[in-house]
Amino acid sequence: MFRGISSTSTNKQPCLIDRPFLRGARVTNSTATCDPTNPNLTDLIQLVRVGDLPSEDAALVEDITIVSNEDYPDKSGIRTADIGLYVYAPNQAAPSTSAALMVGRFEVGLSGSTFGYPLPVQLFAVNAPVPKTGDTNLIAPIQIGKGEGLYLEKGYILCAGYIGNGPTSVSGGLSSSGITIWCQGGFY
Repeated sequence: MFRGISSTSTNKQPCLIDRPFLRGARVTNSTATCDPTNPNLTDLIQLVRVGDLPSEDAALVEDITIVSNEDYPDKSGIRTADIGLYVYAPNQAAPSTSAALMVGRFEVGLSGSTFGYPLPVQLFAVNAPVPKTGDTNLIAPIQIGKGEGLYLEKGYILCAGYIGNGPTSVSGGLSSSGITIWCQGGFY
């Protein structure tokens, strides 16, 4: 008997997605900035909340993608935005308190060369196997035979935070056009 597959509390074998989702948010120059190391939930943009419906045991976020709506000419200088990705989760040592835990931080180029181009965010390796492809010296999980994703438990919230102009920005950052952050996956 194979015991490597888990089930949810509603006995779905294996954790089958009940309700797929595609969630998005726009970040512009009028979006509040957040403290990158200790952000308040009110300063973050909530993308996925798990547990709003009683039937939601958890969620799997399979992809997060950034699309720049900015169309600065390439000759206008170096313009970037600094974005943090957080999971707002209960503190395991003190469950009545929660904290925003950083999952990743990335700089988004805002020049005309990236306008409208979907830029993927690398996620953690997950247990779901995929055919091994490419060079095993590479770092992306999908390149070494693992899937990527982010498992969220009930009560967890996936959020994005606008930190400000990117660290390599010289000529400024976001305008009112901004960027769009997309995430897709499903609840189980």
